[in-house]
Amino acid sequence: MKRLLLIICILIPVAAMASTPGKRVSKSRITSFISECRHYDGVEVVRLGRIATGALRGVMRVAAVGDPDVRDALRLMKGVNGVAVFDFEDCSEYDKSRITSRLNRMLSGSEVLMEASDGGDKMRIYGVVDESADSVKDFVLYTPSDCALICIFGSISMDAVAKIASND
Repeated sequence: MKRLLLIICILIPVAAMASTPGKRVSKSRITSFISECRHYDGVEVVRLGRIATGALRGVMRVAAVGDPDVRDALRLMKGVNGVAVFDFEDCSEYDKSRITSRLNRMLSGSEVLMEASDGGDKMRIYGVVDESADSVKDFVLYTPSDCALICIFGSISMDAVAKIASND
């Protein structure tokens, strides 16, 4: 897991510079979609709003006193104002198919920062690059083969990502 995170942290700035412009990932459409699908059997959803994310940063500040890794993670989360994790791996095949097709339609045309493939498994990272602020906004990681969608809403500083990548 740490290796995957390291690879993502290294490749996001490179992919962000090389990506072609697309439409922005719609936070409201994704959160609405997750709300609609959370009632399916086998769906697991974890959502942290602005208040919960702020509370998490507060806990991290306390933990960061003696741990430089936590300080780096705190810097990374500075502009984050919401997180949603949507897992539909335990759904029926019919529901998986419906959810996957809706997600593919919703994300089609969005700006793809990176796409990675391992055998038949694909992972796509979407987001909007703000070159003036040197950040990525509304980061979405989608793995159809694992039936998982991870959304980090807000702004992630490329400087913080580069610092974490250089430490490992």
